[in-house]
This record gives sequence, C-alpha cells and structure tokens, in this order.
Amino acid sequence: MKKKIDPYLVGIILIAAFFNFYGIWNDETVNPYYTAAVTSMVQNFHNFFYAAFDPAGFITVDKPPVAFWFQAISAKIFGVHGWSVILPQALAGIGSVIILYFLIKPRFGKWAARASALILALTPIAVAVSRTNNVDAVLVFFLLLGALFLFKAVNRGKFGWLLLAFVMVGIGFNVKMLQAYMVLPAFVIFYLLATRRLSWKKKNHSARYRTCADARCICFLGGGGRSD
Repeated sequence: MKKKIDPYLVGIILIAAFFNFYGIWNDETVNPYYTAAVTSMVQNFHNFFYAAFDPAGFITVDKPPVAFWFQAISAKIFGVHGWSVILPQALAGIGSVIILYFLIKPRFGKWAARASALILALTPIAVAVSRTNNVDAVLVFFLLLGALFLFKAVNRGKFGWLLLAFVMVGIGFNVKMLQAYMVLPAFVIFYLLATRRLSWKKKNHSARYRTCADARCICFLGGGGRSD
C-alpha cells in the first residue's frame, strides 16, 4: 500500500519556497566576501577544493569549504550571480523544514509535525539566513539530518544509522567548525538514555515472558501429577 503524501506538508513546503526564493534575484553580490571566493573557486579545482579567496589560490576564506562547494557548483552551472550563490542555502532551508516534519511525525503525530515545520518555515531568522550566502542554513540542514539519523539508530538499533548521524555532525564541522559540535552533548546523552530505556524494556518483557512460561510449566506439571 502506497503512503499518501500529506497535502499540508506540500503547502508548508510551498510557503517555505516562497519566502526563501522570493526576490533573491534582486541581490547581485549578497556577502561580497564570499561571492569573491566563489568567483575564485569556479576557476580551477585547487581553488574549489580549498575555498580560495583569491584567484591565485593563496588565501582561503574564514570558514571550511563544504558550504562553499555547493555555492561554487551552483555558480558553475548558472554563472556567478547573487541568486546562484544564495540558491544552495535557500534549498537547505526548505530541506530543513521537510526533515523537521519527518523528525517529529513518528513520535508526536502529524499535527505536531505540521506545526513544527510551519513554524520553522515562518521563523524570520531562519528565512533571513536562507536568503544569503552565509553558511548557517546549510549547517542547520546537516544537523537536523544528523538528528533524524540518530532517531533511526535508536528505533532500529542499527549502528549504521548512528554512524551516519555523527558523519552529519562531521560535515557540519566542515561547514562552520565548532558550532556544529554544540549538539554533540545532546546527541550522546539522548542516545545513551534512549538505548538504556529500550534495553530495560526488552529485559522487562523478557522477564515477563519467562515468568509466564515458568507458570505454564508449573501448571502443566501440577496437572500431570494428579491421580484420578
């Protein structure tokens, strides 16, 4: 049976797209410091890989390169414009809205997920950073993706999902350095508490099953030992 697409989610995505995209073509340079770096990065692979600020590839910008790789790829495809370097952040903002929906829905239900996604789509600062070539929107996207994978690791008990969660944090570090590590204490504490709780539940259920099995055995043996 195919899962139906939530029409409310589609509407929220359209709202997020409107606010993130509307009017970005009017800004020609955005943050000129990062736009200059992107202009340099599209010239050769060395500049691209190191997020070089100058065409000679001697100076890098003040951030790790990952977020600027997306901007440079967009600029390589569409040309170096204000809107083309904003585009990856705008898409990351929309992606964060979608991830938040699927992060909330399994535990708290559709309406809580819809409300959370809508609030994020309408939060002024979230919209503002998604309409620039600063890297915060990309950082939030990867951290939310890490949180989603962490929930999957807890629910499914698979190490691969846990590994992916912390890989996303690592990518976040290569977007905006130590700011990505702010979530690490919460990630670790949540995982330890959640897995311990699930482990206790499993042990409790197992003890109940053993008790029931023992009771059935006693009844069986007691019934078999009576004489007519």
